[in-house]
Amino acid sequence: MSSISRKESRINKVWTSKVIYGLVLILTLMLCRCSETDKSLVKENLSKIVIGYYASWTKAEFDHTKIQYKYLTHIAHAFTKPDSDGNLIVADDYVYPELIQTAHLNNVKVIMSIGGWGNCEGFPGMASMSKNRKRFIHQVLKFCRDHEYDGVDIDWEYVSNPEEQKNFVTFIKELSMAMKAQNPPLLLTMAAPSGAFWGRWVNYEQVVDHFDYISCMTYDYHGEWTDHSGHNSPLYTCGNDPCGSVDGSYAYFLIRKVPPQKLLLGIPFYGRSFDSRDLYQEYKKSQSYGYSEILNLINSGWSPFWDDCSQVPYLRNQDETEIVSYDDERSLSLKCRYVEEKQVAGLIIWELSLDHYQNDSVLLKVIGEEFKKSVPSLED
Repeated sequence: MSSISRKESRINKVWTSKVIYGLVLILTLMLCRCSETDKSLVKENLSKIVIGYYASWTKAEFDHTKIQYKYLTHIAHAFTKPDSDGNLIVADDYVYPELIQTAHLNNVKVIMSIGGWGNCEGFPGMASMSKNRKRFIHQVLKFCRDHEYDGVDIDWEYVSNPEEQKNFVTFIKELSMAMKAQNPPLLLTMAAPSGAFWGRWVNYEQVVDHFDYISCMTYDYHGEWTDHSGHNSPLYTCGNDPCGSVDGSYAYFLIRKVPPQKLLLGIPFYGRSFDSRDLYQEYKKSQSYGYSEILNLINSGWSPFWDDCSQVPYLRNQDETEIVSYDDERSLSLKCRYVEEKQVAGLIIWELSLDHYQNDSVLLKVIGEEFKKSVPSLED
């Protein structure tokens, strides 16, 4: 072969290599673009924020594969807690990388929920001293980085005196500053009491700007702590009942200067029973039932009723000695429409395992369908 032929051969090989490389690059960019577009579409398929609490102790019966991620924007992984010295306490069975990985693959963010009922004894001591707050915030940020959490949910039940009130504000301001300094910034949310009894100790006006969302726990309006039976989560207050309602809580948070675009309302996937014949009566015993258990009660012969005033259902057993207040598909649709009407940011759900019935998430599907947006095609 002549030197000219060898030179032409080398030129052809270089040209061919460049063409192949260019084609591979174009295909790669197209695939990336499609992937990003798909993620964008998934992210935008709901018109409202929907945060579902995942209780770590339900893993054996309700693992990450049973969650219907398409109806969620966020998962709040419950619970870790602080001790009084500012250490982050994490139970051995809490760490769940498969949950976080699967959520992220479905474009759902996961936040670590800290506290919860019966888990808050360490908050006052942690928040009371600068060194304890600094230690706790450092450990929270490290845990989020190490396990790829997208943020933190503070569930202090409850701030309950003037000293805690002051320390809570300081703690939230310091935590928020540290979280927003991360790259990317981490989310910060709060699970808040539904009314003034505990809410009087939270300076919402001072901390609202430091939260991405404030979640109002609009459930447990009646239970073993009240002197009469009533609805677990009534949409509206009836008969001057002093225990409140979703609508009353919404009005309270507006008074406390929490704007609707930062407010999330709570949805219970459970109900509460009372050993009374009807609502607003004396009782001796109350307990909770998950929605899947409530469906079993209906199938066993309990009679369902609808309260036109409160806009929620309840059940009565056959011998008329017990009632159960709960939410069903109808009441959830009404609450979703209420969220739309009031231009509230969205909902939180306690908790995701409780409506799992015959391999379906019965109530979560209602929320997803109510908040479903029309998704544009790739050509739009």
